[in-house]
Amino acid sequence: MSTTRWLFAQWGRSYVEPSTQQRVKLESLGTCRRAFSWQAADPDHASHLTAVPLFACLPRASRQADAVHSARHLNSRAQDVAQSLRRRGREVWPLIRRNADLGQVVTVHRDLPDVRTETANWRAGEPIFLPAVLGDATTRFAAEIDASLRMFDRLRDGGEFLPEIDARLADDLNFRYAGSTVDQEDPREVERLFVDAEIEGVVQAEDLWAKLAWITAEDPTDESLRIRFSNGLDQLEEWMLTSDLTASWVDQFALRAFPECEAVLRCKPLRERLDRLIARPHRLSERIIYNNAPNGGAIFHHDAEPSQLGVVFTQLEGRTAWFTLGKRRLAKLLVRFGMRSEHRAMTALNAADDRGLLEILNRDADFAALLAAHGALFLLQAGDSILLPTAGFDDTAWHSVLAVGDQPSLAHSYGIFGRQDDYQLGGDPWLTRQPDE
Repeated sequence: MSTTRWLFAQWGRSYVEPSTQQRVKLESLGTCRRAFSWQAADPDHASHLTAVPLFACLPRASRQADAVHSARHLNSRAQDVAQSLRRRGREVWPLIRRNADLGQVVTVHRDLPDVRTETANWRAGEPIFLPAVLGDATTRFAAEIDASLRMFDRLRDGGEFLPEIDARLADDLNFRYAGSTVDQEDPREVERLFVDAEIEGVVQAEDLWAKLAWITAEDPTDESLRIRFSNGLDQLEEWMLTSDLTASWVDQFALRAFPECEAVLRCKPLRERLDRLIARPHRLSERIIYNNAPNGGAIFHHDAEPSQLGVVFTQLEGRTAWFTLGKRRLAKLLVRFGMRSEHRAMTALNAADDRGLLEILNRDADFAALLAAHGALFLLQAGDSILLPTAGFDDTAWHSVLAVGDQPSLAHSYGIFGRQDDYQLGGDPWLTRQPDE
């Protein structure tokens, strides 16, 4: 057993430290590592501590795959199997993020879920995978998608953000440039540019912004970029308090700067699902344009924010692999992987600051395989969407993303919020569609 797995297996237990003869409860990595050292040096003194093979204690059901999978996991060493699958026309892709090898992903099923499954998953905070839901939209918006990909390439090579957005809004009558800043305390931020929204010279909304940022500043090998559209002072999260009127102008800003937004916003199968699942007026705001690059992606996290009902993520070009499942299921799997209890797992997830936990979530191929065995692995390609609902802080879809392939991809992510009457419909073409659309 590896040191990491042994540490988690002992979490919450106690041992007698030989140097002091005192019983110590193992509630931190420090005490666990000290116990491990004592056990390795003198196992007779490490009472109540027994290292066992990880899967030996699991019930048979936990070793078996779920009945339906979108994708399955292969060990990185299984190259012969991977080549055999590829020869038969199956997609097999390496899962590597920031030099952490998490195995390989194999596409299995690409079927839309039925209404009952969608509804149950939405209410439980479990992901809903919608393969090919965009239909031919990626073809219809191919020029816009390609333009955005080429823009990200220029930005990655040191190009300036303002000229790119300025060119996209050159003929726009409503948005006026109001300045640019760089947050020196955030190493990820490249530039944030501000615009004001006007109608015939009368200001309608101020401090709308688009922020270009690296997805991480910790690893320079991850060249993934994103552009987020929002408003107000980011450090105080003023966007949570903004009016729907202002939010609608932010949404129009994103739509006009990136017209491929319409591929998502006008997607009838997607929007009708959201209308049915949410069952009340809502808006798709806090829009983010993702350009995930090879060896990159987002580590495990959640998007449970006050008033946010969930997230819809749509792949427009290239591929991304996802590990995603509800927080409660994630905690259960952490227990099967060695954590002491679901309560401790939930608490550790809430804190999200334990290095051992982060290592398991984001860099442990065995845990990745366990997630995949329980239906938590998905491979998104152009035209696919995935819904990440939030029914509550403990009932939300946790997720991590890995870039797949040898070229950066393009994807849009929109937060889902309740919609008030002051929302201007121009921010969402779905709301202004004709009855026959």
